[in-house]
Amino acid sequence: MRVTLVYPPYGSGRRARYFPFGLAYVASSLVKGGHEVSVVDMEGSNLSMDSAVAAVAAGRPDVIGLGGMVTRFRFAKELGRRLREAVPDAFLMAGNSGATTLPETYLRSCSLDAVVLGEGERTALELVDAVESGAEWRGIPGVAFLSDAGSLAFSPQREPVENLDLLPRPAWDLFPIESYIHSYDHRGRLTRHMEVVASRGCPYECVYCYRIYGRRVRRRSPESIVSEIEELVARYRIRYTGFPDDLFTSDRSFVLEVCRLIRERLPGLKWSCLGRVNTVDAAMLSEMKRSGCYWISYGIESGSPAMLEAMNRKVTPEQCLEALKLTRKAGIHAEGSFMIGMYGETRETIEETIAFCARADITAPMLFVTPYPGTRIFERARAEGRIPDLESFLSEMNSAGALLVNLTDMTDEELKALRRHAQARIGLNYLMRRPLTRIPVLILKHLLLEGPVGLLRDLAAVLKSGGGRSTSGT
Repeated sequence: MRVTLVYPPYGSGRRARYFPFGLAYVASSLVKGGHEVSVVDMEGSNLSMDSAVAAVAAGRPDVIGLGGMVTRFRFAKELGRRLREAVPDAFLMAGNSGATTLPETYLRSCSLDAVVLGEGERTALELVDAVESGAEWRGIPGVAFLSDAGSLAFSPQREPVENLDLLPRPAWDLFPIESYIHSYDHRGRLTRHMEVVASRGCPYECVYCYRIYGRRVRRRSPESIVSEIEELVARYRIRYTGFPDDLFTSDRSFVLEVCRLIRERLPGLKWSCLGRVNTVDAAMLSEMKRSGCYWISYGIESGSPAMLEAMNRKVTPEQCLEALKLTRKAGIHAEGSFMIGMYGETRETIEETIAFCARADITAPMLFVTPYPGTRIFERARAEGRIPDLESFLSEMNSAGALLVNLTDMTDEELKALRRHAQARIGLNYLMRRPLTRIPVLILKHLLLEGPVGLLRDLAAVLKSGGGRSTSGT
């Protein structure tokens, strides 16, 4: 059966950076199942809406599948509507985090026949098989749809894939792979790179995070992971890899075995991962460095104990400081992510984060807390009436650099001003420690993340901060 998978863009004119692993795994599972699969990657190929719709229609697919996280909803909505008109006889489905958390919204707004819930590999294959044979597909586990009466309905729940090693590798060749391989890596460098998914799931329950793979962590075997990296090196000549897992460092013995295999079989390869401050230690970090680990990003989020508790982070500022210290001592570049605007955030808690960053000698873009669908703060924000129009909220969702929903007792303008002030203070403190080396690097990073307008905005905020002095009201 002819199946076309479509990957909507993150934003107009943005260069591809993060490979769509979810869609690539679904594609490879469909290929293995004997179906004829094509991909229209709007982001990787920099396609306009008109070009994408024309490309899909030209392939005369029997089934069309839309991917992409909830931040791509506004494009998925238009795609669904236009593809329904351009290929009226095709079966139209969608998956990933947005469709899974808000299936009724996606079904109605995107003109879908079905939503694939959670992990999509087995469900999508069984769904396409059923459509091909003309069998009843509404009983396939892991599907949401609209009943004949027009109400939301669900099939039985799909159990997660237990042995991730059994999944075929992502269908890299169906995507414009060079767009991703030759995009900027985490270090802001144009090095040939491609990441590898090593595990699924996260055991923690941070209130702002949606876990499409659940709380139970399932890991691929270290042999399978390193074998895939070897294939990427052989096929695409990559020199840098990484693990985009929710939490790569959750199991010490697993990490050490991956490190051993990389060190033995891929000497000289550099790699990165996402970590959690309470899951690393000096010996583990030393082994990671020996195997080529170059960069670890920790979800620090705030330097305020009260905010960390409100986020249900289960860590303290002291643990964050110690992890950063150990990581740097091991010779690995450490970065942190920060958020502003959690329930209970005040000028005082923001000052605590500024002070923390000065002690930690760290800087990073400070993003607004955003209540993504499926999170605890999303449910609370909706119950409180902070999201009066769900579809408008989803359509505006893009980068967390924009304030979409204010969860604090401050006005929007007060919160935005405090964010500018905090970023300026944090950035200035960091730059002045080593101005000759850090200023050029930070300028480049801001250009990559925020563009020229964002760079000028942040520079103005630094100047306005008066060299680190508090602004009025802070």
